[in-house]
Amino acid sequence: VGTLEFRCIQEPIRKALGPNGNFVQAKASAIDPESKTILCESTYDEEKFAIKYNKLVVAVGVKTNTFGIDSIKEGDGVYFLKHLYHARNIRNNIIDSFEKAAIPGTSDDERRRLLSFVVVGGGPTSCEFVAELHDFVTSDVKRLFADLLPYVKVTLVEAGPALLAPFEVNLQHYTRKLFKKRNIDVRLGCSVTGVEEYDGDGFRFKAKRAALSDGTKLPFGTMVWSAGLAPVNFTNDVEGVLPRAPNGRIITDEYLRVKGHEGSIWAIGDAAVCDTEPHAQLAQVARQQGIYLAGVLSGKKKEDEKPFKFFNLGSMASLGEMKGIYDGSQVGIKGQEVSVPATKGLFALLMWRFAYWGRQTSIENKLLIPMHWLKSFLFGRDISRF
Repeated sequence: VGTLEFRCIQEPIRKALGPNGNFVQAKASAIDPESKTILCESTYDEEKFAIKYNKLVVAVGVKTNTFGIDSIKEGDGVYFLKHLYHARNIRNNIIDSFEKAAIPGTSDDERRRLLSFVVVGGGPTSCEFVAELHDFVTSDVKRLFADLLPYVKVTLVEAGPALLAPFEVNLQHYTRKLFKKRNIDVRLGCSVTGVEEYDGDGFRFKAKRAALSDGTKLPFGTMVWSAGLAPVNFTNDVEGVLPRAPNGRIITDEYLRVKGHEGSIWAIGDAAVCDTEPHAQLAQVARQQGIYLAGVLSGKKKEDEKPFKFFNLGSMASLGEMKGIYDGSQVGIKGQEVSVPATKGLFALLMWRFAYWGRQTSIENKLLIPMHWLKSFLFGRDISRF
C-alpha cells in the first residue's frame, strides 16, 4: 500500500550470482534422474530445451491454495498475496477503487461495495496486510479521500477458531482486540465458498460478492486471498519420479537429500518435507536450509556429515499503528527449546523491522528501505499507479 518501493525489496539473481554462476529464465517442467537432465521451457517463446546437471536443488516453493473452489480466480478484484506482482496488482486495484468511488454520480451502495475490502485467511500475512490497509485508510485516505472514509469497510474471514493460530493465545487475543478497536470485521469459523458476479441497482462497474459458509453474501471491491498453500505445477509433474508426501511436498531425509536420489538431488523450502522431522513452511526454515546446503555443495562439509537442524527464532507480525507482536515461546532446536517472553507494541515492531531489514542481501536495499520508511512517515504513502 505504498510504504516501500517494490524494487527495494527484491534482488536480481544475476547480480547476486555475479561471476560465480549462470542464470536461465525458464520453467522447469520435468526431471530425468537417470540422464541427470532437466527439461525446461522458455518463458518468452515456449521453446523447450534440456539442461544437464551434476547436483540438483529443488527449491520451487508453493502457490496459493484455493481448495478446489472454481470461482476463485485471480483478477477483476480477486487477488492472491504470494509474489511481488500480486502486491502491485492489489495496490493498483485499491487506488482504482477509491478513484471509481470518487466519480460524481456513483451511488452510495456502489461506493460501499467498491470500498469493501475482504481478506481471506487468518495467518500472519493476512493480518499484516489488514493492519497496513487500516493504516492507509486512517492516515492517507483520511487526507486524500476524506469524503469517502465513511464508506470503507475491512473484513477478515478465517475458517479456523482464531487469528494467528501458531502464536501464543494472549497474542491472539491482543491482535483480536486491536482489530476490534479499529472496527475491522473479523469473522472466525467462517469460510468463503465462492465468488459470484451480480448486478446492483444503478451500478456502473462490474460487481462481485463473496458467498460465505454461514449463508451470507459479502460484496467487495477488492478480495485478497491468502488462505493456504498448494504444490506448484512442477512439484505435481514430478510425481512418480521423485517421492512425494500426501500433501504433495517432496520427501527428503534429514540431510535434505531427496529419498532415493541421495548425492544428486536435494529439496528445500516449502516444496520439501523431511520424513523424520517435518518443518513448518516458513521463510526462516528455507533460509537456514539454504545456508546448510551451501556448506555441503561448496565442499565445506560432507553431505551426510551432520543432519540439518532447524533453529526456531520465534514468530513475528506487524499489526499497524506502530505496533507488532513477537512469540518466543519455542526458541531453539527441537527438543532444546527455551521460552523467551512474548513482546507486543512498539518494541516488537522494531524487532520485526530490524529482522526483515537485516535479511536484505545488498547494501543498496539496506539503505533504501529506511529511506522509504521515513518518506512514508513524513509525507504519507505513495498512491501513484505503475
